[in-house]
Amino acid sequence: MLSPHKSESSEMPLLVTAAIIFDEEKVLITRRPNDKRHPGLWEFPGGKIEPGESPEEALCREIREELAAEVRVAEIFEVVFYRYDWGPVLILAYRCHLLTNTIHDIGVAEHRWVHPKDLTEFSILPADQPIINRLKHPLACSDPLL
Repeated sequence: MLSPHKSESSEMPLLVTAAIIFDEEKVLITRRPNDKRHPGLWEFPGGKIEPGESPEEALCREIREELAAEVRVAEIFEVVFYRYDWGPVLILAYRCHLLTNTIHDIGVAEHRWVHPKDLTEFSILPADQPIINRLKHPLACSDPLL
């Protein structure tokens, strides 16, 4: 007999994107607004992939909506699968290049430029921890030829 409830193994993950944006040796993080899930926690900017969008399109849209900024999406930096108590999430984190000179906190509580070694001082979403671990690698911050 089939159960009316989904099993954990068959639950589709929420597909999200994250932007890894460097300014010199610092990386951009944003703090979630108080009216969103996981209020006040820090994360890498990005968000959900909407139906019909590519991950790159979603990331550009999210950066526009959250920071009123434009980015050029480069290569995949990290892929993370994480299971929250509300369900699984699959994060596609891309290295991005900021194309605008200013950032405005229109969809986030605030933003900061932080050296990767200092990220542990912030309350960051647990799903972003593998990204932080990768950022601590000496070559992670080097800008590849594009």
